[in-house]
Amino acid sequence: MTARTLPPVNAPPVPAAVRHDYRRRGFVTDQTVTTLASRAARRWPERPAVIEGGRVITHRELLRLVEQIGGWLSAQGVGAGHAVCWQSPNWWEAHVVSLAIWHVGAVSVPLAPIYREHELRHVIALTQPAAVVTTPTYRGFDHADAFDTILSESGGAEVARLMLRGTRPGWTSFAELAAGDARCTAAQVQADDPCLVLFTSGTTAAAKGAVHSSTSLLAETRQLVDAWRIGCDDVSYMPAPLQHITGLLNAITIPALSGACSVLAERWAPDRAVMDMQRHQVTWTAGATVFLEELSAAAEAARTRLALQTFVCGGAPVARPVMERAEAQGIPAVRVYGMTELPTVTVMDGSAPFDLRADTDGALAPGVEARIVPDADDGPTTEGEIVVRGPERMLGYLVDAENVAALDAEGWFATGDLGRLDAAGHVTVTGRTKDVINRGGEKFSAREIEDLLLRHPDVREAAVVAAPDERFGEVPVAFVVLAGGRTGGAPALAHHLQQQGLARQKTPVDWHVRGDLPRTPSGKVKKFVLVDEIARRRKQGGRDG
Repeated sequence: MTARTLPPVNAPPVPAAVRHDYRRRGFVTDQTVTTLASRAARRWPERPAVIEGGRVITHRELLRLVEQIGGWLSAQGVGAGHAVCWQSPNWWEAHVVSLAIWHVGAVSVPLAPIYREHELRHVIALTQPAAVVTTPTYRGFDHADAFDTILSESGGAEVARLMLRGTRPGWTSFAELAAGDARCTAAQVQADDPCLVLFTSGTTAAAKGAVHSSTSLLAETRQLVDAWRIGCDDVSYMPAPLQHITGLLNAITIPALSGACSVLAERWAPDRAVMDMQRHQVTWTAGATVFLEELSAAAEAARTRLALQTFVCGGAPVARPVMERAEAQGIPAVRVYGMTELPTVTVMDGSAPFDLRADTDGALAPGVEARIVPDADDGPTTEGEIVVRGPERMLGYLVDAENVAALDAEGWFATGDLGRLDAAGHVTVTGRTKDVINRGGEKFSAREIEDLLLRHPDVREAAVVAAPDERFGEVPVAFVVLAGGRTGGAPALAHHLQQQGLARQKTPVDWHVRGDLPRTPSGKVKKFVLVDEIARRRKQGGRDG
């Protein structure tokens, strides 16, 4: 495998007249992500930029580290248009790496910490990285070994490798680079050049690579800085992975643009979160519904009131009782709606009326347009698929065919979500058309799991559906039809998925063995029947395993 620059994205752009209007109204500029670290160091040199594991790094020190890691990347031949894949916990070193990749003009490819060999192979094949960055064994998985194996299989022996918090033959130590003096200045790139590829699952088996530019990513960042009135005195708390759009925005780009500080959490622990938020006087955070529920309970148990001005919930439904409990604890939660492809369709802050925050998913963000497209078979209705466009819309997907299905000639993106739009511009999401499971804000394709199950010799048919879960919102449940005479159970099938390298979080929590699957006359599996079956079994107190 030879590293290459990412190929051009072949997707319909937003029309020129609309883009001109974005610029006229100040939604987009010529600023690039390559300047983020140096600009912040120049404006707020002594203010804290990132805190993690007892380490406090100022914006000035952050720039020094970014220039040192950037110097190494440049020495390895990594530059404009080259992809750099990185996967790690929420460590301060990962924060540095993310900015260093942009500093040299390369394309950042953050990989979710839950990704294993199956997902990593797909990403590496699509992006053909010039460098990879990861950590040694973490939570029982040897990340570096997985990268070495996959790169060897794909002919990537020349790919540069950087190790965080550890050493390994063939890998360069981050700690050694940070102690050196090799540095580089920011690269010169264009604002519309690709700078980020985020992988997100859709209705197809494999994750899709959504490509963003400085134009779209910084338009998104400015929207949130303005909407939440974030300044250099503000502090975010981020337990969501830095590789997710939530973590990337709230821990990296928003602080860099506003001079704010981000406190990183390696893992979510509500009691620890309460203590950290009190210690660092955290003013805003964002995360899945489960984070809000558990933070409210922890704050109540600690009999404390936090300094939070906004808790942003996105990526999963939020029940009104959850919002009410948070409000009672002095935690002003807001629902927002967006996706990797266009991250901020709506915005709200903690000062909005409670009913608006609890009953809608927010008002359309400045510059964002939305249309509701009803299903032709449903007749007159105010509900339909949400179709959007705006200044932060992605350039497109890496795979051309995926662009054809999602983007039209006028630059509108079909979200696959169902919802309503009121006269005041407030969006309420009511469901999904996509066959996607949303586990605590992490979305992945049901078909991806089904395809891997069908590789097992005992499995003749498989269907995976989303089942309600009190903690995560949704979890995967599998229905399988076994080959004649086979009696294999859940442990064997779960082990098979593990052997295939599937992320643990995607493994079904319940297994149901059936003689056949319910189908439409055209042969499609009636998944709603399976979902009803789960509800009926739970009501009766039974489950297969």
